[in-house]
Amino acid sequence: MKKLFILLLSFSLTQCARISAPGGGPQDKEAPELVSSNPTSGQKNFKDKQIELTFNEPIKLKDPQEEIIIIPSVGTKTKFLAKKNKVTITPETNWKDSTTYNIAFRGAIQDLNEGNPAEDLHFAFSTSEYIDSLKLGGSIAETFQDKIPEKITVAIYQSDTFDIFKHKATYFSKSNKEGKFSIQNLKAGKYYVYAFEDKNKNSKVDSKSEKFGFVAKPIELTKHQDSIHIDLIKVDSRPIKITSVRNTNSISMIRFNKPLSKINLQGDNSKFIYSYGDNQAEIIIYKDFTKEDSLQINVSAYDSVQQELDTAVYVKYTQNKKIDETFKISDWQTTFNPETKIFEAKSSFNKLILSANYDSIYIQIDTSHFQLIKPQELKFDTLYKILKILTQIKIEEKENPLNPVMVFGKGAFISIDNDSSKSKEVKINLPKLKDTGTLSIEVNTSEKHYEIRLFDATGKLVKSVRDQKKYVFKYLRPAEYHINVIVDTNNNGTWDTGIYYKKLQPEKVVLYKNSENKYSFPIRANWEVGPLMITF
Repeated sequence: MKKLFILLLSFSLTQCARISAPGGGPQDKEAPELVSSNPTSGQKNFKDKQIELTFNEPIKLKDPQEEIIIIPSVGTKTKFLAKKNKVTITPETNWKDSTTYNIAFRGAIQDLNEGNPAEDLHFAFSTSEYIDSLKLGGSIAETFQDKIPEKITVAIYQSDTFDIFKHKATYFSKSNKEGKFSIQNLKAGKYYVYAFEDKNKNSKVDSKSEKFGFVAKPIELTKHQDSIHIDLIKVDSRPIKITSVRNTNSISMIRFNKPLSKINLQGDNSKFIYSYGDNQAEIIIYKDFTKEDSLQINVSAYDSVQQELDTAVYVKYTQNKKIDETFKISDWQTTFNPETKIFEAKSSFNKLILSANYDSIYIQIDTSHFQLIKPQELKFDTLYKILKILTQIKIEEKENPLNPVMVFGKGAFISIDNDSSKSKEVKINLPKLKDTGTLSIEVNTSEKHYEIRLFDATGKLVKSVRDQKKYVFKYLRPAEYHINVIVDTNNNGTWDTGIYYKKLQPEKVVLYKNSENKYSFPIRANWEVGPLMITF
C-alpha cells in the first residue's frame, strides 16, 4: 500500500511539471525564406505530380485557396498542405503538357510564431522546353466610387465562344490594395480581359450579385502591357423573365425577375393604365373589370443592358381583393433659383392620382400674399408615380419674404382608390448670396456630349449641366461637394451600362480629383471656389 501511494505521488508531480517555452526574448520580425523548391523557379520540363517548397523555419498557411494563385488554374479543389517547414501543392487536375505555370503566394505562407508572411514569393516553371514570359497588367476601379476595390479577380480568355457568365476562368489574377493586377508568363496572342468580385468563388461572373467589368476590344499581346484599366459596375445581365401574374377584383400585377428600365403594355380596345409597383420589377395594371373574361396584354420590356422581352400575358377578374393601403406621399424635394425665381417640387406616391383639387394647392408667400398652382404647372408621371410642380414665384426684389411655404390642403389629391391626401406644408428655402457659395468649373475635353453632375456630401444630386465648357454653380449651401462627369457618347441623355455580348463597354465616368488627390471639396458661405479644371 505504501509503494502504491509513492507511485501515485510521483505521477502527480510529473503531471504538474509541464515543459513550456521560455517567455520573453526579442519578437520575431523576420519573414520565412524559401530554401529550396521542386520545381525551381524557371525550371523547364517539370514532370512531377506535386510541388514542394522548403523554408528556413516552421510555417503555416493562411487562406491558401484565396491567396495562392496558380496561372493557369489547375482546379478549385487543389490541395495545399503545410507541415513543419515544408509546403506541398497537389493540383486537382494534372499539369498540362507544353504549358508555362506561374504561382504567386501573396500572404498565404507565414511563419508559425508571429505570422510574418513570406515576401514577394512567386515563381514560374514549364512542362516543356520553353517558358512564356509576357506580362499583362493594369488597374481596377469602381464606377462612381472613389474607394479602390480589393481582391478583385482579373481574368483573360482567347476563344470567341467564351462566356464570362457561364464559363470558368483559367488564366486569372487578383488585384491588390492599390487596385493593381498582373498576369504573368503569357504567350503572345490575342486576349480578352475582364474583372469581377467572385464572391461565391466559382470563377464565373454572377451579374445578379457581383460587380464586374470588361475590356471590349481584344488585346494583341506582343510585349509587356501594364496600362489596362477596368471599371466595375453592378448590373443584372440575366435575361428578362416574367415570374408571376396575380389578379384581383381591381388590379393585376406582373412580376419580373429583375428591375426594368423601360416597359410598354398594349391590349385590345379595353381601357387600362399601368404603373410600376413597389419597385421596377413589378407592373400594376388598373383595369375596369366589368366582365369576368380575360384580357391579353402584349408586353415589351427592356432592362438596363438593352435586353428585350416580347411576350403576352392574360389578366382577368377574380374575387380576390387587393390589400388596402393608406394613401402616402413621400417627402417633397424642393429647389428655388433666386435669379429666375423658378421653384420646383417633386414627390412620389404609392398610388395613382385620380384627380387634384387646385384650390387646395398654393404657395403662401407671406401673411397677405398667396399664389395658386395652375394645372399646367403640375405634371404627374403615371408609370413612376412621381408628381412634379414647376412654377415661377412672384416675388418682387423689394420684398423680403420670411417664411414662404408650399401648402397642400386636405384632399388636394384623390387616389385611384378614392382616398384623399392629408394636409401638408412644405417650407421653401430662399437662399441668399451672403449665406451661400459659388463654384466655377472649366472643362478640357474633345468629347462632344457629356453631363457634369454636382453632388453634396449625402450623395444628393444638387444640379447637372450638359455640354458646357465653362459653368458657374451659384447659391450653393455650405457643405462638402463632389463632381462626376458622364460621357454621353451616343447623346441619348442617359448613362449606358454597356452590353457584354455586343462588346459594348459602359460609357465613361470621370470623378473629379484635385491636386491633393481628394475627391471632395468644401463650399463655404460668401466664398468663390474655382475655376476647377476637369480634364477627360
